[in-house]
Amino acid sequence: LPRIITFLLPVSGGAAVPVPPGETVLGRGPLLGISDKRVSRNHALLQNKDGRLRLKSTHVNPVFLQSGSDSAPRPLTRDQWAELQPGDTLSLLPGQFCYRLTGGEEPDQGPDQELDQEPDQGLDQDQEEPERDQEPNLPDFST
Repeated sequence: LPRIITFLLPVSGGAAVPVPPGETVLGRGPLLGISDKRVSRNHALLQNKDGRLRLKSTHVNPVFLQSGSDSAPRPLTRDQWAELQPGDTLSLLPGQFCYRLTGGEEPDQGPDQELDQEPDQGLDQDQEEPERDQEPNLPDFST
């Protein structure tokens, strides 16, 4: 059965980042694809424990949290925890590197699903793939 997981969805577009159980360090680096030197490698800590999400700023530069779409972003000072809800938006700089918390189902990668899927060969249904050990059937332009 698929399980519900949380994602960080970049507000400016891009691939959603799954939030694993436990603690995840947010900051500059490959996880979020941030290279801006104003963002620390250890900028914030996101805790996912028993389906509850909390965020803590771990750097002198604050993390900003916007609850829902109605409120203004508020800074979290260093070592301050905040409870998070789906739909909340966090940003690592004022108005930049903004991520919305969303929930969804993790795809079930069980053996049954893999058997039901056929590989996409990129061919129309009317076309057949040529045999690998045969010469291609090309027109004769020698005359």
